[in-house]
Amino acid sequence: MGPRRFARLGGVLAGCCALLLLPFGGLHAEEPEGDAELQSGWTNVTDLGLTLTDGNSETDGLKLHSVTGWHSQRAGFRLKLDALHTNTADDRFRQVDPGFTWEPGGAPPAGVTASLVDPDKEPDVEKYFVEGRYERAIAAKPIRQHGTMSWHVGGSWDRNLDAGILGRTVLYSGIGHVWWDREDLKFRTIYGLSWTDRTEETQDPEKDDQFPGLRYNWIYENRWGKVVVFHQEWTFNANLNDLSDFSSNMTSSIRVPMSQRLSLRVWLNWRSDNRPALGDVDLVARVISVVPDGVAGGGVAFCGGGEGGGGSV
Repeated sequence: MGPRRFARLGGVLAGCCALLLLPFGGLHAEEPEGDAELQSGWTNVTDLGLTLTDGNSETDGLKLHSVTGWHSQRAGFRLKLDALHTNTADDRFRQVDPGFTWEPGGAPPAGVTASLVDPDKEPDVEKYFVEGRYERAIAAKPIRQHGTMSWHVGGSWDRNLDAGILGRTVLYSGIGHVWWDREDLKFRTIYGLSWTDRTEETQDPEKDDQFPGLRYNWIYENRWGKVVVFHQEWTFNANLNDLSDFSSNMTSSIRVPMSQRLSLRVWLNWRSDNRPALGDVDLVARVISVVPDGVAGGGVAFCGGGEGGGGSV
């Protein structure tokens, strides 16, 4: 871990925080004085989405997002669940029935029959995420009050087959700070150390399967007008053994209540691994049949996409 790389990473994080806090610097004076009253209890917000399509191909998908929380005056617990699973079938096609043969490049014989093939649906996207976190105020003051510092411990597990991640477990602990906690504006930052254990579909010998990390997280919520709510969460985790190996996960959403218990929500999720998991890449080549030196039997030449590329066997 070189000092230059560490300093560069620290500068990026500091810059991001400064840019975010700058527009709201003047809101600090509006915080109410005194300890806010906070009732203990449970809360839950659940979003469920279902997609069904039919036509040349079939697709079904299920989206689940649920956040369950419990809090008292000085402590809190949160359980977050995210799941996205889709099944997709290839396009229907017609397949020639057995018993018919003809030369390559020639026309099929008269009377050829074919059957319609409707492929079965197979898993296409599988993303799962589970996280639990417990926190407690350091001083004898409400945990959700402006200026409160708290300590926390937690862990998460996620699976993303599209990204080549079969399983990734992250355990973490650290401290958090409440910058604002009002009806129209909530913002908290969390800093800590982590331990990551991951299993990828294709093992990369140049990456650590287990490593200690530096973790940063923010939770931001802003009410636009009387009903529209903008919510954003960002989690950054870097490998302390190799700072070029880091991940970033940001989720933004806009929620519009439709009734007391029903609302419309639009999501945007941005995930990035600076050193992603290895994956299979298709190799495309141009194949030409030739007769080398006029000798019957011929051979095969493999040519690349450009002129003069490739070789022969």
